Amino acid sequence: MLINDFATRASPELNVRVLRNASNAGIAAAYNRLAQEASSEWVHILDADDYPVEVDFYSRVVDELQSRRDLVVTAVDSNSTLLRWGVAMFGWMVPQQPPRWLPLLGSFATRAGVIYRRALLLAEPFPDPAFPGSDVLHLLRLRKDHTCAFTRDAHVYYRVHPAATSSGARSYQEYRAGLAKFGGMTRASHMIDLKLRMLGQRVERRDS
Repeated sequence: MLINDFATRASPELNVRVLRNASNAGIAAAYNRLAQEASSEWVHILDADDYPVEVDFYSRVVDELQSRRDLVVTAVDSNSTLLRWGVAMFGWMVPQQPPRWLPLLGSFATRAGVIYRRALLLAEPFPDPAFPGSDVLHLLRLRKDHTCAFTRDAHVYYRVHPAATSSGARSYQEYRAGLAKFGGMTRASHMIDLKLRMLGQRVERRDS
């Protein structure tokens, strides 16, 4: 109802389209449909509780979008104290052209902070059904053969909900199995990153 109201009142310049699935097909299927229905060169998928922090967010990434990059990853801001501290302390170490083995999602960015060339998503859709860590594996597959840029000047806000599944105990068995398909450096760095994030989740749950 809110979306339909927004679409009705939106400026024609926004070209708002409302897509509705006949049934709940899951989050990955929704992402893939958005990529299929889009007509632009670039696709940026935001969930209901994600939003660009800066008013001029897209102006901050336009140079990268006009370059030969295939993926642009923006930094994360969050209500999670540990996540914000981690980004503030270590985010400056992430180079503009990060090596493929360096973890980005989870510690320095979220899936909603990735801007994709639409052609990449059509060729390599999100894994369906999604599972914990599937977004990381998806980005790793895309980064394997395509160029990626990281920018610390643009942020997407990621809200951690105490009752959300991402804040609770999760099984990463499929994620670990997926990592086994990558090189040793990538596997090691992402497993260390996972253990640190799991520790952070336990601390957040204890303090909430």
